[in-house]
Amino acid sequence: MIRETRIALFTLCALFFTFVLSGCSRNENSGLAEEQIEKLILVADPGLDSPDIWAKAIKESLQEIGVPVSKENACAVIAVIAQESGFKTVPKTPGMKKILHNRLKNAESNPIVRFIIESRLDQQAANGKTFRENIDSIESERDVELWYNEFIAADVTKPMLQVLNKDVDDLITTIGSMQISVKFAEHYSKKPENTGHNDIRKILYTCKGGVFYGAAYLLDYKNDYDDWKYVFADYNAGHYACRNVGFQNMLANLTRKKIVPDGDLLSYKDGRAALGSTYGILIDYLKEMGMAFKEEEVRKDFRKEKSYDFENTLSYKTISALHKSKFGNTIYAALPDIPLKSDKFSGKNLSTKWFAQRVKSRFNQCMRTKL
Repeated sequence: MIRETRIALFTLCALFFTFVLSGCSRNENSGLAEEQIEKLILVADPGLDSPDIWAKAIKESLQEIGVPVSKENACAVIAVIAQESGFKTVPKTPGMKKILHNRLKNAESNPIVRFIIESRLDQQAANGKTFRENIDSIESERDVELWYNEFIAADVTKPMLQVLNKDVDDLITTIGSMQISVKFAEHYSKKPENTGHNDIRKILYTCKGGVFYGAAYLLDYKNDYDDWKYVFADYNAGHYACRNVGFQNMLANLTRKKIVPDGDLLSYKDGRAALGSTYGILIDYLKEMGMAFKEEEVRKDFRKEKSYDFENTLSYKTISALHKSKFGNTIYAALPDIPLKSDKFSGKNLSTKWFAQRVKSRFNQCMRTKL
């Protein structure tokens, strides 16, 4: 009897320690606690109200996306939020008035449309003011959306007023606390939990939704960068822009020809991809070198410019090998120096390079914080 009791006690003790250890393992695997993330947020914005809400959104988003809730990942998200919106779900953007005025002005080139627009602008909106008067109170992308949706709501004028824009998606393309692309959010395979909305634009204007999709675009893609500044530049210029600039720089070194380091191996106009100058320079170089190749294969390679797979193409491997043979190294990534041209940045001389360096500075400050 005593022996059986001892065995039972031993079994209970073993189960207890197993439970404790497994609990420790789960806590360790869960990464930073919300309180730790909150501390990092307050370093970025000491006067922020409700940092706990943002900390919860960041932790949940990283978990739902499927990336570690590490200090690096948390700091990367915090740095982008601080730069893009200053921890505001609907950041104020003075340039919105100008964007709307320009859209109205461009649409008024047609006399009939101009008459319709002018008449509608003088009509009363739901708040008692005219639509023209309400333009003066616009401070954010969300304000433009609400104004525009009400402006085109009239049954008689809606079909004609839609010439202003195909859809509000074309008028406001990046929104929320991390200024993420609406199209990216629509096509991203995973969905955030507990946002309270089904409409993607409404979700992006919530704290959780903006953080979720922003973190997904920032972190959920494969790359071999050795410096966070390249990840931040890609966030601004598009995935693999820095890797592509590295390729462009290698090609420029080999050919001694000037190539604009914009990260676009194809040229884009009205959403359509076309072969650009980088392609032409590569083709001429391969011919000069007497290398056997098919132009159709090179075109297929270039169509992979927005994916990790481009690094496995013959075009990429050939230029990398030739550059290493001639110069002793390869250039995996470099910062694109693309001017940020938008009414949002009117009067400011900003670029992708500036953005990456600014966010990297915020990231470094965050990483120096002791937890």
